[in-house]
Amino acid sequence: MTGTDNRISVQIDMSESMTGPVNEKNANAVIFVSLYLLLLAFFIFLHSVSVLQDDRVRSVLGSVNIAFAGLSQDTPADQQKMLSGEEQGTQAFHAKLKNVFETAIPLVESRFTKGGTRLQFTVPIRQLFAYRSVEMRNTLGTFLDDIAETLIARNNNIGTDLEILIGTGMALPELADISEDIAAQRVSHLSQVLMEAGVPSRNISIGMAAGDAGLIHFSFFLRPSLTFQFRPEAGAK
Repeated sequence: MTGTDNRISVQIDMSESMTGPVNEKNANAVIFVSLYLLLLAFFIFLHSVSVLQDDRVRSVLGSVNIAFAGLSQDTPADQQKMLSGEEQGTQAFHAKLKNVFETAIPLVESRFTKGGTRLQFTVPIRQLFAYRSVEMRNTLGTFLDDIAETLIARNNNIGTDLEILIGTGMALPELADISEDIAAQRVSHLSQVLMEAGVPSRNISIGMAAGDAGLIHFSFFLRPSLTFQFRPEAGAK
């Protein structure tokens, strides 16, 4: 009988050791360590795929430079590297202007002249002015203010001028009729608004040309000299 009791006692002790709280703590520790190792492996993986690669960095930086310099992705890489700081500034200036014009005016036409240094926009008059009026259309929003801001910022780096030329139709008006001519009033109004927005008068020239009825040309170009084109600033000598 004594031997049998001993065997039963041993079986009971083994059962208690398998289900006791001490074993539950061990199981929790194993789960915790497993989760920790999984997280460690995950972060090691993230680190391995995020290692910097010089070719990828150069590619990304090149795309950023192209975007901010106003260059085209189609421009060959070797040509982009050859651009001087001044040329890159001109590209960025032209890109900003094109965005201003094309956002405000749906029928604008742009082209480059003089080796790409002169950018000209041709705009239908009806897109700027109401019929037989010198007042700007309400749909233009901040169009002229945006032009002024872009031109002022450009002149902080290099002297750049704006020429506004309006077509008068078959012939130019007589000198005595200039003050009453709608084309003269319109081109004068444009220059006045730009000057009120902060553009110095020395950076703006206006004119009229026979032909091109219904069109206004905005041309942006580097100032050929530091002399005033039309009238000097107030107080300048």
